[in-house]
Formats: sequence, structure tokens, C-alpha cells
Amino acid sequence: MQLETRNKAEIPLYYHSNQNRIFFKSQAKVKIIAKGRRFGLTKGDANYVMEKMMEGVSPVLWVDTVNTNIDRYVERYFMSFLSKLPTHLWKWRQQKKELSLFNSRLDMRSADRPENIEGFAYRLIILNEAGIILKGEYLWENTIKPMAMDFDPDMIVGGTPKGKNLFHDLKVKAQDDKDPRYKNWEFFHFTSFDNPYIPREKIQEVANDMPEHVRKQEIYAEFLEDSASVFRNVDNCMGSAKAGPSPGKSYFAGLDLAKHVDFTVLTILDEDGNQIYFTRLNKLDWPYQKRLIIDVIRNYEAMLIMDSTGIGDPIYDDLVNEGLSVEGFKFTNASKKQLIECLMISVEQEKIKLLDEPVQTNEIKIFGFELTPSGLMKYCAPEGKHDDCVISLALANWGRENLLTGDIEWV
Repeated sequence: MQLETRNKAEIPLYYHSNQNRIFFKSQAKVKIIAKGRRFGLTKGDANYVMEKMMEGVSPVLWVDTVNTNIDRYVERYFMSFLSKLPTHLWKWRQQKKELSLFNSRLDMRSADRPENIEGFAYRLIILNEAGIILKGEYLWENTIKPMAMDFDPDMIVGGTPKGKNLFHDLKVKAQDDKDPRYKNWEFFHFTSFDNPYIPREKIQEVANDMPEHVRKQEIYAEFLEDSASVFRNVDNCMGSAKAGPSPGKSYFAGLDLAKHVDFTVLTILDEDGNQIYFTRLNKLDWPYQKRLIIDVIRNYEAMLIMDSTGIGDPIYDDLVNEGLSVEGFKFTNASKKQLIECLMISVEQEKIKLLDEPVQTNEIKIFGFELTPSGLMKYCAPEGKHDDCVISLALANWGRENLLTGDIEWV
């Protein structure tokens, strides 16, 4: 689609056929889109927002997961277009997360603090990553719905499903052809295969390498009963209690070391899979952390499995020199995949019991994955979140599953 700027320069904005169905073929006021990864919805949203702003639609609201995602989308999707325009026609205020284009304004906000979005009205609202930001009701019920009273805005609510949360409820409403309240709503469903710019064989290669429930959710955009993260059945694994060492028992410790702003986490499982020790350290000098780790491992006579990649190498040597039983784990995408999928099986089959540690429980429940630009699946925490507790637990579990039998092999 060609847009004409005030200096008559023609700037192209492109949409693939399925994006075109959403943004231009449908006349619905509220569009609910469930889509597989890499479908191209965010790029389409960005193009559509800029197009509507150039037509004079203002103000516009874009809500996303975290501010770092917003900065990334502006850099990748908006700037490639804006940089072709005369600089006096637009202005991006990164700190305020506000874009001016001609006489129109776009506010881009993180869903972390929805109360900070309240108090304004908009003519177009974009809710990106709806499967994540609509896990609870507050953003929709308390923040977005009251905004609709002023201008009856168009809304585009889309993302990859993350279980049957509020995003699923909106999908059901959009499919209700009997309730007059939703007569101007429409539901769209697209898989990753519906992006014509990614070779089908590449998507299939990635899909074949995923656990089935992950594939259904992330590639085929299905709303599953128990799929808020890659770990299912977490609540049924709760119920362990902290305990000291017992004579004759074997113990396995997982250590994830702090990097930059992360936390050092030490977890211990007994041979039966009960988590009986957990500690999380931050902003403590290494000599203090080292003394604590040595004392705890010696107390339980535990086998320690630790990240020995990068920053871990000299610390691994320190702990070995202290006479501890230590196995180093070198992280690669392949070895991390094995590590996480081992923990996934243990959780799903209730082979471990977890302490009621809220930080750990939250990390496990939100832990997921992303598809890299090259098409690889990478297990990770959501943008802006930590995974230290998950990795520490996974290392301890890996040791228990493999070292008990002597069948351990690092990839």
C-alpha cells in the first residue's frame, strides 16, 4: 500500500495476504487474533498503526509486555519506515514511549503497571502479546474497557495463546453470533504456517523438535487447558518441606551463578526428588557466596551440578579445589534443551516435590521459549524476567536423574 507524505514522497507499507484480511478486509470494531509464532502480527500492527496515524487517527495506544520489547519493536518495525520520512514529520520520545507522526500521537505502554495507563481515551487500541498481558483481568476490565466510553475505539487484540485465560474469554465472545454486544467483534485464527514469507519446511522442522503441547500452542495457536508455560502440572508438585541431611541419603544440588543483575540460586533435591533446600542471593561478594555454598554442600554431602560456562569456569575451579564433588554443565542451546526437557518430564510425571517458594513457583510457571530469527527454539524466561530458580532446579534434577544411575552425558 502506498502512502503519500506531505512532501509527496511515496513510502510503501507492505502486508501479506493474511495480515490484509485482518486490517483491511474485516470491518469489525474489535478484532481478536490467535496466531502462531512468527506469523507477523506485530509487524502488521506497526504498519497499520503508522498508516492510521498518517490518516489522522489519534490518539493511539499500544500495550505490550515490557518496555524493552517496545524499544525493540520501535527500532525494528517503526524506524525502518520513519527513517524514510522527513525528520520534521515525526518524533520518537524513547523515555516517555511516545511517537508523534504528523499531528497524531501514539502512546506505547507496558502492561506491568496497567494503572499507569488509566485516565486517557483513545481512538485505536493495540494489545500485543495478548496471551501474556491478559493472564489477569485487571488490564482489560479496569484499564481498557473504561477507555471505550469516549471514542468507541477500534481494538486489535492479538497474540499466541497461553492457556485458557482472559484472552480465551475474549475469543469466545468474538465467536458468539447471538449476543448483540459482540456483533462488531471478529475472531481470527492463524498458525505459524500462515506466514507466506517463512518456508513451510523450516516451520515444520522447528515444530517437529517441540514437545506436543508446546507445538499445539506455539505453532498451531491452540488454547490449551494447562499451558501457561512449558511446565505443566506444577501445582501438583508442590508440598515438599525444608529438611536437613539424613544418614544414608544421596543429595543433588544445582547452582546457577549470578550474571549481571541476576541472582545466584542454590537448590538441593534428595534422592527421592524432594526439594529440601533453597536459597537465592543477590549483590553479595563472591567470597561470601562461596563460603555459604561450601558449607551447605558439605553439610548435605551433596553432588553439585553447576553452570561452568563463561563466568562459572573459575568459580567451578574454586569449588573443586575445596574438595567438593562438582559436575560442570556447559550451556549450549542443545544442552539447555535437554536440561529443561528433563525437568519438564519430572514435573509432568510428578517425580519431584517442590518447596512453596513464591519466586521459584512464579519463574517455573512463566518460563517459556522463543523462536530465534534463524528458526531455532530457545528455552528462556519472558523478556525482562529471571530464570535463575528454574535453571538451579533443573541442574539439581538433571543430577538426580542421571548421576544416580551413572548415566550422565553432557551435550
